[in-house]
Amino acid sequence: MSKYYPLKIHSLSFNLVIFFSLLLSQNLVSQEAVIKGLDNSELAFPWAGGLDACQFGDIDLNQDGTNDLMVFDRRGNRLLCFINKGIPNRIDYTYAPEFEKHFPEIEDWIILADYNNDNKVDIFTYSPGYAGMKVFKNVSSNELAFESVVYPYLTSFQGGGYVNILATNADYPAIVDVDKDGDLDIVTFWALGGFIELHNNQSMEKYGHADSLNFTKTDFCWGKVAENEENNELFLDTCLFDKTTLKGKARHRGATFQVRDFTGDGLLDCVLADVDYPNLVLLQNGGSSEEAIFTRQDTSFPSGNIPVRLFSMPVTAMIDVNNDGNDDMLVSPFDPNPLVTENTSSVWLYLNNGTNQNPDFQLVTKNFLQSGMIDVGSVSLPVLIDVNADQLTDLLIGNLGKYSSSYYAGGTLVSLYISQLSYYQNIGTSEKPSFKLVSEDFGGLSSLGLKGLSPTMADINLDGKIDLIVGCEDGNLMYFEQLTNGIWEIKDNHISLIDVGNWSAPNLFDVDFDGIIDLTVGSESGKLTYYKGFLFSDGIHFEFVTDHFGNVDVTDFNVSYTGYSVPWFFITPEKDLNLVVGSEKGKIFHFDQITGNLEGSFREIAMLDKLLDTLLPVFDMGARSSACLADIDNNGSLEMICGNYSGGLQLFNNSIEVVPGIEYITDNRYFTISPNPAKEFFNLQLKNLSSVTVNISLHSVNGQLVFEKTISAFESENRIQLESIKAGLYWVKVTGNDFVKISKLIIR
Repeated sequence: MSKYYPLKIHSLSFNLVIFFSLLLSQNLVSQEAVIKGLDNSELAFPWAGGLDACQFGDIDLNQDGTNDLMVFDRRGNRLLCFINKGIPNRIDYTYAPEFEKHFPEIEDWIILADYNNDNKVDIFTYSPGYAGMKVFKNVSSNELAFESVVYPYLTSFQGGGYVNILATNADYPAIVDVDKDGDLDIVTFWALGGFIELHNNQSMEKYGHADSLNFTKTDFCWGKVAENEENNELFLDTCLFDKTTLKGKARHRGATFQVRDFTGDGLLDCVLADVDYPNLVLLQNGGSSEEAIFTRQDTSFPSGNIPVRLFSMPVTAMIDVNNDGNDDMLVSPFDPNPLVTENTSSVWLYLNNGTNQNPDFQLVTKNFLQSGMIDVGSVSLPVLIDVNADQLTDLLIGNLGKYSSSYYAGGTLVSLYISQLSYYQNIGTSEKPSFKLVSEDFGGLSSLGLKGLSPTMADINLDGKIDLIVGCEDGNLMYFEQLTNGIWEIKDNHISLIDVGNWSAPNLFDVDFDGIIDLTVGSESGKLTYYKGFLFSDGIHFEFVTDHFGNVDVTDFNVSYTGYSVPWFFITPEKDLNLVVGSEKGKIFHFDQITGNLEGSFREIAMLDKLLDTLLPVFDMGARSSACLADIDNNGSLEMICGNYSGGLQLFNNSIEVVPGIEYITDNRYFTISPNPAKEFFNLQLKNLSSVTVNISLHSVNGQLVFEKTISAFESENRIQLESIKAGLYWVKVTGNDFVKISKLIIR
């Protein structure tokens, strides 16, 4: 039986306190998948692909009369659908990718709004190449459907004629009935920035109904407010002259709007965010229903709770997430630049404990939906390999990095990311794999301070233990030798002086079948570089052969001048050597005719759907895709795991279990370790613990338990002896009745 969609369909539920439940989709081959962690929690939808910079909309996806949730991640233009069970006072969504096919192609941003008052939300979205917006009408009947009604862009009467309503990929306008006449108006920044424009819809005035999109610019300075030309400072009551007479100096930086009554006085206020800045500003309307005048500003919105501070340029959505009749607030980055925004905690949910007229927004989570997914930050680079030599295939994931912090240098926003490897150990069986998160910093590689760690593994020194080669942003390759089980040591930080340019992505595989591992490296160029392996007394050495292996080039010059190729060789069930290559554009390229043709051109084919027994014809994973294939469950067919820019994974052709495991983050509020590095012992100082006793355990980086002891929490300092424990990197876990805390320990 074929699977219509590749992902497990799961459900996320929580009623203030989050809990999870798992549902199987009727569109998939039903395979039981009970995903349990140490605390019996479950990942709701591990293979949904991660989230990064998102916009949200409520829409009836399955035509049952209840609004569901659409999520659009501008990193790779990925659209995700979630069915809402509609249970009052409960957040209860089921991931439903089968509805994604009904949406038109969306790029950069989307707004769902019902312009014709038929109780079906329509689509306003960016029109690439035109700096404007196009519109799709919702024509759903028995199933979700849209048709194009405005292309290439919406116009407005201004300056004596109809011209484009400017809307760039860095602008998120407000589409709302400003004059309360029954049709939707548009609020956005003027082309050169500074002042806010109002484009009034004339549909009701001209035709007596809302089913038209006929706009006139009626205000060049709506709200009587202006933005500083150099930063996000706002000046109230500043429309003293027509800004359109200015030339040259003013500039527009990008902004997001949310227009509605936030103060309960019946007047429309405005929540505004600016590119490069993490905060929301509430502009309070002190004017009238006929003329908006912003008289106060709150630069720490929502000031009644934890204000939004989310890099960069947060965008808001007002949606009744918990089905209590009041709109809650979802917040996520909107900045087009993927190298400045937060990633793993980039979907903030504020529940509205007030009313729609007088909202009281309370932050309940910073990773709404994300907490139910595998998400390693920005750019996920998965590898299927038996890491711990137990004859089971494990999962190792590299990344560009997890967001760390931001600062301003000369007025420019700079964000820092920490790159590391996440290790999911297969704790299942050869027929029923189950991946458990064991380490979010496998081998302690985050200490190297690099970006773009891309792993591959094989026994390089031929000592019977698997070793590690890692690519990175600068194009070099680093070689890590496994000294003992789970203990890694860097042997060469520039192996064989290999340099493929930028963003090296290595793959170890014996492509010429001579019994010696070879090395193929992808890079920013989009091509593949091939190094043949040769046997020496100290192990395998690699010799350059070609920098255009198989004449593969996955660069799409319609997208950019870079390709970011990520190769993976594999053997098909028919015993043929095949190759998949991830790319910047998101497509997974598939090649054959490799064996006996290493000096020729590999043939690009489109056979992954048949190989993986899925009806998905095109494998577009979003931006910066990668893929790895293996017969993980030994059933004679291949499974494929794909990565993308948003840091998540997608699984094709199986129902593999994923166990959340433990998040390895040092928390010095509860205990400290000294000395660290340690040699013969370390002192563990406990503080702020509520438990009477705690369990102390020591784990190697691959999850092996090497020491365990129960101690009294009332003893503030404990000495732990280490004489029988080998040198290396370890995790110290302190477990109480209601908590688990982790810290890193180096033993010399």
